[in-house]
Amino acid sequence: MKTKTQRVLAIMHVVAWIIFVGLCIETGAMLCSFIVSLVNPVAVKHMYLDLNLSGLDHYDHGAYITVVSFMICITAAKAFITYLTIKIFMKINLANPFSDEVAALVQRISVVAFVTGLFAIIASSYSDWLIKKGISIPFSWSAGEILLLAGVVFVIAQVFKRGMELQAENDLVI
Repeated sequence: MKTKTQRVLAIMHVVAWIIFVGLCIETGAMLCSFIVSLVNPVAVKHMYLDLNLSGLDHYDHGAYITVVSFMICITAAKAFITYLTIKIFMKINLANPFSDEVAALVQRISVVAFVTGLFAIIASSYSDWLIKKGISIPFSWSAGEILLLAGVVFVIAQVFKRGMELQAENDLVI
């Protein structure tokens, strides 16, 4: 019989897979619509998520490529963070949850989230600069939320490191 924790983790594992697949689809759809818009400029008005970036494309094609590249990279990074979370579910052993592999994955998630947050800040600043030029960019970069995630996961990574130390001490005592 499974404990409540095991059931919750199993459900969260399934949810993580669903989110991962959704983010991969979103990233792929953005990439495909971006490629189509490069080949057929009329498609700029009908980007994925009903983004109309035609004003940006008319203003500067390079700026259009930059903004859409930011969007694709940030969405791909979110998918990668979710993939690392799935790897944690596959590696974690509830009998001895504090392992080197899990701690390394948690640490890696915090680093990837931090870099993604910095990237989102750059994208947001670039968008703000374009908005001052009169170009509308209907996209939320979520830089603050990503950086908050990075901070929380970093704290969890430190707790995991301490848990590994305590678990190793406990194994020596027994």
